[in-house]
Amino acid sequence: MKGVRVLLLVGFVVVVSLIAGAYAAGREVPRLTAAEARTFAVQALTDSGARPVEPSGEPRAETFTPVPEGEEEAGVGEEEAPTADPIPVWVVPLRVANQPIELYVAASGGRAVNLDDALPDGGFVLNEEQFDRLERFRLDLAGDRVRAQRQGPSLVAGLLIGLVAVGLLVSVVTRRVRAARTDDG
Repeated sequence: MKGVRVLLLVGFVVVVSLIAGAYAAGREVPRLTAAEARTFAVQALTDSGARPVEPSGEPRAETFTPVPEGEEEAGVGEEEAPTADPIPVWVVPLRVANQPIELYVAASGGRAVNLDDALPDGGFVLNEEQFDRLERFRLDLAGDRVRAQRQGPSLVAGLLIGLVAVGLLVSVVTRRVRAARTDDG
């Protein structure tokens, strides 16, 4: 009878652990909020070496369709150019060195996908080195937020699995000790 209770307890703990673990490892792609997009944009431009960086308006949700790499240089017209899949983005208006720019931040994935920093009289606000640093910059604020929310269920799942393992170990050792006593006695 005790063996059945132990099996039921182990089964219950395993099911609860699997549910908590599945929730913690959820497959949904977290999306940035407007405030997180603004934070990302300021941090990305600051880390790229652009200064001073100041938000100059509210981020707006849009869809950005990138032109595949190499198509712009090849001289393919906009209407003829094959396009990649549209990407949901936050367009964040900023001022860098007192010049207006817009940084397109992917709504999920923690990266910048486009920068509109062309100056009216030609040239760009960011130099090549700053642009390269911006392109490499990654910060997944939405992922961090979701991981923080799921930390509790992850810990519960791990703790329950650990407790079951310790319980099974104690059960096995106790049975061996009892078996050894009955064999001796």
